[in-house]
Amino acid sequence: MKTRLLFSLFAAIALAPASTLAADEPAAQPEPNPTLAIIISEHLGRRTSQTEDFYRLESSFIRIAKERKWPVTLEVERFAANVPDYDTEVSLFLQPVRQELPGEYTFRAWTTLKVNGKKHDFGIVKFDYRPRPGEMTYDTLEKLHLGAARKIADKIEPVLFPKKEPSADGS
Repeated sequence: MKTRLLFSLFAAIALAPASTLAADEPAAQPEPNPTLAIIISEHLGRRTSQTEDFYRLESSFIRIAKERKWPVTLEVERFAANVPDYDTEVSLFLQPVRQELPGEYTFRAWTTLKVNGKKHDFGIVKFDYRPRPGEMTYDTLEKLHLGAARKIADKIEPVLFPKKEPSADGS
């Protein structure tokens, strides 16, 4: 019994320095995803709910990034005053949501993408949504902004994540 106790004590003393060396080494951290900044500038007209468009677009872009498994971390900023420039940045300059035809809502935003100093101008992105009869206005605006965010994502995705072309040898 004493022999076992002495052996255990000796083993613990002998192995203690090895365990502290392993703890001192930093664990391999995975590379963080690059940041994709989405800068939203809104029209500050006579609307009563000026921040709702921002929050609807923010949640829509987060949802789209998750659905499409974008390898980026999203940073959504409102107005972006005194914010440092990002390497990759989408800028949206919103116009007020309008009803051009009775019952049809129209979203418009001038959209640009800057990737490592190179600017891509997509012009005004327009998305129309016609709600079903009896649909609540809140749901209509959610669907309008989600559809607009999908349309913007369709434009910026080929620039941000170009598909790898197969080489001549088929690999």
